[in-house]
Amino acid sequence: MLRRRDILAIAGGTVAASSLPTGARAQSKPESIVVMTWGGQWGDVIKQNIDPAFEKRTGVKVVQDRSSSPVERITKLKIALADQKVDCVQLHDGLVPLAIKQGVLEKLNRESPQFGHLRNMIPSFWNDYWCPQIYSVLGICYNTKLVKNPPKSFADLWKPEFKGRIVLPEVSHSIGTYIVPIGAIAAGKGPKDEAAGFEMLKRMTDQRPIWVKDTDSIMNAFRTEEATVGLLYKSQTYTVKGWNTPVDWVYPGEGGIPYVSGTAIAKNTKHLALAEAYLDTTMDPDIQPAFMKAYNYPGTNKDMLARLSPELKERAEFTKEQLDRLVVLDHEYMSDRRGDWTQRWNRVVAGG
Repeated sequence: MLRRRDILAIAGGTVAASSLPTGARAQSKPESIVVMTWGGQWGDVIKQNIDPAFEKRTGVKVVQDRSSSPVERITKLKIALADQKVDCVQLHDGLVPLAIKQGVLEKLNRESPQFGHLRNMIPSFWNDYWCPQIYSVLGICYNTKLVKNPPKSFADLWKPEFKGRIVLPEVSHSIGTYIVPIGAIAAGKGPKDEAAGFEMLKRMTDQRPIWVKDTDSIMNAFRTEEATVGLLYKSQTYTVKGWNTPVDWVYPGEGGIPYVSGTAIAKNTKHLALAEAYLDTTMDPDIQPAFMKAYNYPGTNKDMLARLSPELKERAEFTKEQLDRLVVLDHEYMSDRRGDWTQRWNRVVAGG
């Protein structure tokens, strides 16, 4: 079904090229679309794999906006609703509820002719406003050479021997607020017990952790041996290992925390069908292995595992026992509390 702006475009005499995907011919063909990403090494993998495949499919280039943190992306989309310049935005599962409440994401049409690969998603990952692309589990990474007694749980991060050598994400990081539920479960409470979580955060500041803004910085802290222990996904621990850094990953005794990352369509995009085609390209099972090779992130397309080598397939899989003990966070609740938690985090870390 055409939108009013699509009809106006046709009335104005715009003609779409045959290289546009089916369903996009009702829209004018732009030279490029804009996708907001994490940038860094992640953005490079996108640029080298998804973006060329999308251009080949549509004849349209991709411009990456790497300038903002995930929360800032949502704010930018909100401000630009009246004249949206962005087409797609990459977010992780923890921020999707906030983006939905802010009204900055288009609801996905499962029946769109663009969604051939997307409809082959592992069913449990489906979201009406966002296309989950990859996933992993958050646990503990540690240096096997420098740590004599390996950690076994999140609670071990508070051990005195790790003082000054713990790397953790700042609150502006995609998972920056996770330290609150992690602190709560480390204290033997439920993940929504924020009183326990912030009490543990106060104790963590006494550990003088290394706070960093992005995941690349977490990995590099292990690479340089500035940090000997910290929060990291299983997938990215293998990336650090690939740098010949002596690290290993622990599935915490309290349970691992799942992490899912993907792409959504910006509300009021001027190129809806192209944005849908971009989401579908991220779900191509022939492209998703690139994220296993770069980051050891398994993809959400059911056919992705069959494209992996035995070594990569082993890295991508989790045991049934690990999956059964996952601590699934209430992201909507955390999204509602994010503003308050951010202010409290800043006060605690600043010593206020």
